[in-house]
Amino acid sequence: MILETLGIYGWKDEDENLILSSLLTGDPLLLIGNHGCAKTHVANKIGQALNRKSLVYDASKCMFEDILGFPNIEKLRQGVVEYVPSNVTIWDKELVLIDELNRAVPELQSKWLEIIRSRKIMGFETKVKWVWAAMNPMSYSATQALDEALIGRFALFVYPPDVLQMEEEDRIKVTGHINGDDAPAISVWNNGQTSGTVDKQEVKEIGQKMTQIFHTAARHFNALREQYSTLSLFLARFADLLMRESKGDISLDGRRLGFIYRNILSNRAIEIAKSEVLSAATPDFVKSARYVVQSSIPVGLNDESLKKEEAVHRMEICFDLLSSFFAEGSDMEKVNTIYELFTSKDLMRKAEILLTANLGEFAASKAWNDLINGEQDITLLAYTALQVEARRPGTVPRELLEGLSRKVSGEKLSSKCIPNLQGECIEFVEEVEELLDQQSDLAKIVAYSHVAELARKQNLQLNDIERTREAIEKDLETFELLISNHHQSTANGGEVVCKLSSCH
Repeated sequence: MILETLGIYGWKDEDENLILSSLLTGDPLLLIGNHGCAKTHVANKIGQALNRKSLVYDASKCMFEDILGFPNIEKLRQGVVEYVPSNVTIWDKELVLIDELNRAVPELQSKWLEIIRSRKIMGFETKVKWVWAAMNPMSYSATQALDEALIGRFALFVYPPDVLQMEEEDRIKVTGHINGDDAPAISVWNNGQTSGTVDKQEVKEIGQKMTQIFHTAARHFNALREQYSTLSLFLARFADLLMRESKGDISLDGRRLGFIYRNILSNRAIEIAKSEVLSAATPDFVKSARYVVQSSIPVGLNDESLKKEEAVHRMEICFDLLSSFFAEGSDMEKVNTIYELFTSKDLMRKAEILLTANLGEFAASKAWNDLINGEQDITLLAYTALQVEARRPGTVPRELLEGLSRKVSGEKLSSKCIPNLQGECIEFVEEVEELLDQQSDLAKIVAYSHVAELARKQNLQLNDIERTREAIEKDLETFELLISNHHQSTANGGEVVCKLSSCH
């Protein structure tokens, strides 16, 4: 690992790749962790390795004048606004870490917004290319809630490990590590020789290796944009599903979707580049993309961890539903089908997809669960599904059969569920009763469903009855096809769906 060679131990490969992804694109990164988990250390060592001018600002006590510098009085007299630079001003810095971000009062938090967003200050350009920030969890005393606009400017959220979360081997390395800030007086008594674990030459060599990785990854980034040209469509659908699944609690804006798009591509580019430059194994894209998406969405920064865990769970569900996009071959067709299943309001279309398409166990199980536990009347779908299940066991997950059976209620199988015709509509009672005169149970359920909707109309006309008759015939044809031809769907699922869709 790159970080371990810099004396930063115990980090997961996935988090190292996020760090490198941020360096590749320059999109801002926020480190969240307890004190002593190497948040500032990682920024300092990377700046040193890449030979970039870097500086750590303590946001809890840094004044705006420290960043900007004081106005040049002589220039002001000439009508020119200019600031006097110093060692701590930001103008010539390339990599900046804003430490203790959530210990800064809201007024000072907002001062950093322009730097994070556009690498400018008071409208003036700086040389900053990389902006990172670090904060403690909200459980720490004296921390302040982060402004939502400020949170929204960070592309990635990384949680460095505490030493007790590491494997024993890494804890031993952390314990014995001496960096540049440790034991500073040793060199005084040892002829200028320090006791650092990683010497400057090693750091330089690591920086050269990192530079090679970034050049390689940049080429792969552009190639991946071409290869995954539908990634934007995937993310648009993922965002919609996530909003629905979280009941609006997680709503991704355009900037966040753009961050996720670049994060996925840059992270994959880093993975491929490391495999070429360091001969490292290339991770499974489904797993790594899942981790990147989770790390790209800010949840729980200002809230309790339980809320964060619930949000992460919802994200995992939505990603896993559509994860075939990142599988070998990038199955966008399957993504489209599953997205339609969970967003369509047309129960007939849901039936077609559920009973004919190859959705995978997870998507099918969730879809059936949602229907069984929802408030929508699914009598017709439940009856059809049970008929198909009787002919081809395994259509419906076994553990859901009982719940699905309960959805076929006695009330829904009789004309009692149909409202009485009112007013002038009573003159059409014979025509309506004729619609209900069906031979099979399936035909009756289809008819009851449509006639119940017809009976609610205020101004019933003969053409309404005729349209209802045609709709009953079409739906009955579709459901009979679902039941009788389901054995074809496993072999030619796409063909059956297309055939059924033509019935509408």
